[in-house]
Amino acid sequence: MKITALSSCCVDLYPELNEVYVGGNSLNFATQCKLSGIANVSVIGALGNDKYAELIENHLDKREIDRSRLYRVDSPTASNKIFIDKYGDRYFKADSWQGGAFDKFRLSESDFSQLESQDIVAMPAGDPNLDLFLKRRKKEQLVVIDFLDYHPIEFIENRINDIDISFLSAKEEMFDDLKVVADKSGKMIVATLGARGSVAFYKEKCYRMDALQVEEVVDTTGCGDAYQAAFVIEWYKSKNIKQAMYKGSCAAAKVLLFKGGVE
Repeated sequence: MKITALSSCCVDLYPELNEVYVGGNSLNFATQCKLSGIANVSVIGALGNDKYAELIENHLDKREIDRSRLYRVDSPTASNKIFIDKYGDRYFKADSWQGGAFDKFRLSESDFSQLESQDIVAMPAGDPNLDLFLKRRKKEQLVVIDFLDYHPIEFIENRINDIDISFLSAKEEMFDDLKVVADKSGKMIVATLGARGSVAFYKEKCYRMDALQVEEVVDTTGCGDAYQAAFVIEWYKSKNIKQAMYKGSCAAAKVLLFKGGVE
C-alpha cells in the first residue's frame, strides 16, 4: 500500500503556552499512517527556509516518512495559532492561519507523475491544488478529501464525483443534506462530531459510531486527521465501514491525550 498526503505541513503555535508543535492535516495524516503500520508513506508540499521547516523535516525523518518532494521555497512555513479552552477543545482566532509556503505551492508535472503510482492520496479541501488534482487523479486510486468545517455543502457536491471518501466536521442539522449528496453520488461521506462520535453515509445507509471515552481531554488538535488516516487504511483493507469507524475512533482517542496533532 502506497499513501501520499499533500500538501499541508505546518507548525501549530500555542501562544498562551509559548510552545510550538509540528502539525497540519497532511503531516498528521501521514504520521497516523505510519503508526498504523504502513511502510510506504510520503508527503508532498512546500516549507519555508526557516527554523519551523527544520522541525517538520526532523519529525518526518524520525517517522521514516518520505519527504523527497517536500520542497523549500522563499515563503514562510505555514503556521496556525491554536488556543485551548478549559475542556481541551481547540479553537482559532481570525488571524490564526498563515498559509505562507502552503498557499504558494503548486504541483509540478514530476509530482503528478509520482502521484500516479500511489494507492491512496489524501489532501485538505483548502489545498490550492485540489481541483487540478481531482481532474488528473487515477480512477484506481482511493482519493480522500478533508473538507474540515468551513466549506459549504455546495462546494462538496460540486466535487464529490471525483472523490471516494469525503470527511468533514459537521453538525446534526447538516445530516439530511449530506445524505442526499452521498446517495445521489454513490460516494462515501464521513462526518466527525467530536465527543459525539462520527456518522458515515454510504450506499443509502447511515452508520453511527460513538466516540471512545478518555479520562482527560488535553487537546483536540489533530484527532480528526488521525481518525481519517486510521479509517481509510482499514476501509482500504476490509471495506468494513463499522470497523473503519472503530479504528478511526481509537486513533482519535489517543491524540486527545497530549498537546499537538502528533506526539
